[in-house]
Amino acid sequence: MFVQFAQKAVIEWQGKLLLVMKSRDDPHEPGKWELPGGRMQRDESPDEALVREVYEEVGLKVHPGRPLALWSWRLGSGEDAATVIAVARLCTANNVDVDMSRQVEDDFIERYGWFDRDEILGLDLIPSARGPIATVLENLQKFGLDE
Repeated sequence: MFVQFAQKAVIEWQGKLLLVMKSRDDPHEPGKWELPGGRMQRDESPDEALVREVYEEVGLKVHPGRPLALWSWRLGSGEDAATVIAVARLCTANNVDVDMSRQVEDDFIERYGWFDRDEILGLDLIPSARGPIATVLENLQKFGLDE
């Protein structure tokens, strides 16, 4: 089994969370919303990977914090499809001026948005991320975690 590790950033600003929409060209989940972040590369620590992914996707410099949700999914449907194990982590950002000009070829991010917590589950989320995002929202509420 081929396994990859991914992380997603939970970034809150003025009571809103940052989400990104996959582009129509995305081979896996076109037009769906998710938290920013991605897969770890060789020779990176978990913190380095999350910082790099968020900077590439939305241009924000973040400080990774506590985990809020853990899940997995298959990246594709073939026998050789990787299983991705992911964690969503609360992050603080140096600023909230999103800049999507640093994306790499396989990011497939079309746009971003800041959403109130109560509207997030009404979005067209990536199906495998819906449950974990609900867990993130529950944990933010339960632990009183805010910006």
